[in-house]
Amino acid sequence: MYSTKTATTNNNEFNSSYMPVGINENVTLKEVNVNKTENGRDFLEIIFENEQGQTATITEWKNEKNMWIKTDEELQKRDDQQFGRILQIIYSYYPAEQVDFEGSSFNEMINWVKMTLNAVENKKLYPLRLKVVYDKKGYTKVSSLGIFVEPMSIEQSQIKLWKNDLLERPIQPDKEDDPLVAAAHEAQLLNTPVTETTGANDLPF
Repeated sequence: MYSTKTATTNNNEFNSSYMPVGINENVTLKEVNVNKTENGRDFLEIIFENEQGQTATITEWKNEKNMWIKTDEELQKRDDQQFGRILQIIYSYYPAEQVDFEGSSFNEMINWVKMTLNAVENKKLYPLRLKVVYDKKGYTKVSSLGIFVEPMSIEQSQIKLWKNDLLERPIQPDKEDDPLVAAAHEAQLLNTPVTETTGANDLPF
């Protein structure tokens, strides 16, 4: 039923639950989870939160050989790059000389990461800078390019916005989707602003 007597207009600002794209400041580590999909795939999920309670997530999956990773050397290179990303977060709380790990499996590694980060007490005392971007589907995520996280105590930030960082929502072709899922997705896209920080205009492209 539609009626001019009951029609409404919402003129209130929507507060997104997702962290803005760009370089966010005064971010804290919210939680670290080791989970398993219905198909039995293990993955690591690290969630960050800003002062407004908005979140951004980095998710790491086990690297496996495929059409792009064909040799043991290529697989090891991917593992080294992946662990390097994760160590950026750990080094934001621990001096590098205090961190030592050797593991033979992805599951062993991600459980060590969870234990190490969960051992940090009073995480709000250690605010971070965090780079957030869009993925190819238009959802926000923690960037995986270059340095993406660092302590706020670093005065000269080493985080850079690269040309491959998606800072604008990619255009998606129209298709038949579940309307409820599409509406939720649209709500995130329409209400995720871009964070501008000092020097953000000095992009390397």
